[in-house]
Amino acid sequence: MRKALFLLLFCLLIINSCANHTLNKPLDLVKIYEVHIQNSIEPSGLTEWDGEFYTISDKHNVIYRLDFDQEKIELTPIIKINHIDNDDTILDFEGITHDDDNFYLVSERLFKILKVSRDGKQQEWIPHDESLKISGKNAGLFKLNNANLEGICLLDNQSFLLAAERQPRGFIEFNSDRKINAYQVNAPIFEYEQDRSPDFTGLSCDDNIYVLDRNAYMVAELNNVDGKYIESKGYSYENTVKKPQYQYQNMQFGLAEGLVVKGNKIFIILDNNKNPRKSNSNNNNSLFLELEK
Repeated sequence: MRKALFLLLFCLLIINSCANHTLNKPLDLVKIYEVHIQNSIEPSGLTEWDGEFYTISDKHNVIYRLDFDQEKIELTPIIKINHIDNDDTILDFEGITHDDDNFYLVSERLFKILKVSRDGKQQEWIPHDESLKISGKNAGLFKLNNANLEGICLLDNQSFLLAAERQPRGFIEFNSDRKINAYQVNAPIFEYEQDRSPDFTGLSCDDNIYVLDRNAYMVAELNNVDGKYIESKGYSYENTVKKPQYQYQNMQFGLAEGLVVKGNKIFIILDNNKNPRKSNSNNNNSLFLELEK
């Protein structure tokens, strides 16, 4: 009887271990790059187009290309956003994606998407009104100041998924027919450090859809269940960002903001808010992670 009970407990332990591994699979570090944040650039979103990576900044109205040089990255401005009332207006861009012809940037300040042609000559707000903001508020989102739209990805032709950041967090689906579906996804499935709340940042639409659950150091795969996207299995980058040489002095909250998933490769860019590294108080550069499932 004792032997049978022992075998049962052992099997349950193995099953639980496998389940936790599926829910929280560590990612392998392939390479890490230092992103030089000249001119106080704080990189936010991330997208990959024809083999090149692009980012934006919540403090600058510019699209940047990431230029790689061995283990460092320079941010090269390629498109200046001119679809603004005056040059002093900071649009607080937090997410970026693209289709075959255009970039799409999400403004946390304006609750809108800016469509920008690849050459930058054509720029247009979609939608033109405040319908995304109104729909999100009606769903109980956007309750905190500066905790609004963070991530964006293209589900299909002119159909977007937008991530609402935190407290509560959730998603907004929006298409060219102006149909909007906003909802909360606040129940956590991962573990968080003390005083951290669940939040969403970057989105990536590959064969599957992924979101950065940054306060859990996770890249979570999303499944559509009854018309809502919810987190399922996750991939952890915690071991990488907690290595002594990569830690920042202030890591109270997660720093990952931009996400690209291509097959088995996962790319993440950090917005460290000019916070210096623990190992070197003179180094406040960002990091770009190349990881593998």
